[in-house]
Amino acid sequence: PEGQPTHGANLAPSANHPSLLTADELAERWQVSKAQVYRLARAGQVPTLAIGRYYRFRLASIEAWELEHEERVG
Repeated sequence: PEGQPTHGANLAPSANHPSLLTADELAERWQVSKAQVYRLARAGQVPTLAIGRYYRFRLASIEAWELEHEERVG
């Protein structure tokens, strides 16, 4: 119903609600396995937000990391 919070809904990025990606979402974005995302996170090779035993990835941080690590061929 209108005006009631929707649990689990994707919020648009904002200063108050930054977009967070799960390992599954990041794996899909990069077309790699979820295990590879977890390996990179545990090794500190990608910007990671640890929430207890869970990992989340800020979209803005991941986009910046991607630009910094982009390899130009040719």
